[in-house]
Amino acid sequence: MWIFGYGSLMTDGWEARYGCTQRDVAELHGYRRVFNKASIVNWGTRGSPCPTLNLEPFAGALCVGIAFEFPEARGAEVEAYLAKREGRGFMLAPLEVVVKGVGSAHALVPLYTGKNILTPETTQGLVATVQQACGTSGACSDYVIDVHNQLAKLGIEDPAVTQLREHLHALGWGG
Repeated sequence: MWIFGYGSLMTDGWEARYGCTQRDVAELHGYRRVFNKASIVNWGTRGSPCPTLNLEPFAGALCVGIAFEFPEARGAEVEAYLAKREGRGFMLAPLEVVVKGVGSAHALVPLYTGKNILTPETTQGLVATVQQACGTSGACSDYVIDVHNQLAKLGIEDPAVTQLREHLHALGWGG
């Protein structure tokens, strides 16, 4: 069983508790990262939500992330953990990924399909939303900067993350 991570699943070590047998860079074709899932507790509030990572289908897009392989016998346990971790509105979609050194594999990919979707009309609108939001885990801008830094540590360049980080940096956010 494979799981594809494109955000915090890539870096926080969750997989060790579930007997992960392999962890490697993988590509998900036809999807791209977007900041459109509204965090209304951890990184924002109902009145000022933080746009957090999600994936959306997009022709010609490529999302580079991390694929995790688990023994089939642990499948139900892994899925239960991910359902709890990701929360309501997420589904684990079976999609084809290309795992470095392995090739094509079917992986479960967490996709948010709930009602808390943000649709800023412009990049400036997205940046303003990020600057205003703050929740129990901290400022939304810190979330964006951390996502950028984690991807950089993995050697992953993502246009949506880099663009948003650069806009925040130009405005003096994040050093």
